[in-house]
Amino acid sequence: MLRRFLAPHPTFGTKNKPRTLSYQQQSPYYWWWVYLRRNEDYLACCEKGGKGKLSKLYKDFGDVREDNFKRWWVEGERGGNLFSETIPELTLREIEDKAEWDEAWTRDEVLVVAIPLTSSRRYIQSRLIRLLDKRHHADKPGRKKSNLDKSTANYPLERSYTIENLQKTLQVYDNYLKVKYEKPKVPLWKIGEQMRLVPSAMTTDDMSMNERQVFRNVMGASVKRYITNAEKMIANAALGRFPLTSDVV
Repeated sequence: MLRRFLAPHPTFGTKNKPRTLSYQQQSPYYWWWVYLRRNEDYLACCEKGGKGKLSKLYKDFGDVREDNFKRWWVEGERGGNLFSETIPELTLREIEDKAEWDEAWTRDEVLVVAIPLTSSRRYIQSRLIRLLDKRHHADKPGRKKSNLDKSTANYPLERSYTIENLQKTLQVYDNYLKVKYEKPKVPLWKIGEQMRLVPSAMTTDDMSMNERQVFRNVMGASVKRYITNAEKMIANAALGRFPLTSDVV
């Protein structure tokens, strides 16, 4: 069965020519799986065989504890079942009876024409070309979105995103977890400096104490923002919402 996704889906290559992990990482669905694997409540649900408060999500997403995204995605066609679109059955065909008219058709999706068969083939072809030039926009950049662009997936993406931001947010969060319980406490700005998170906020030896503190405040605030967003996305991933950085009402 053909699958249609509104966002890039992961590609794995073939048995003889498998693709590297970087190809999978270009898909937001890969990051949904990764963020879900950071959710302690969901991992506990997996440990219990799908029992508990997240049992409903478990029925769809299954056990994510194994570090093998491809196996998780292809098992039972899980990836497609979760994230692909319901494709309306629109094919070019002759309507032989008015009962075949579909009330769900919209002007943006379907062009209905009456072709006088008494006209010459050349005339009909020229008129159809003119109509298509005027009405058909699917191949044109910046085309107006139609209802086909509205997600019908069981788990649609919640908002716009960039792969770079999803990846960097998790990197900051993971680096924070590595030092979270260290004594003495590691300041957030130091995590940011180690990652060169905000190049313009890097301190130098020739700075005054006041200048250095200003730069550290900027770096610390940036790290804090990434951590907060990561925590929100991790929590919301277990609610079937991604990548969402606000509280679910």
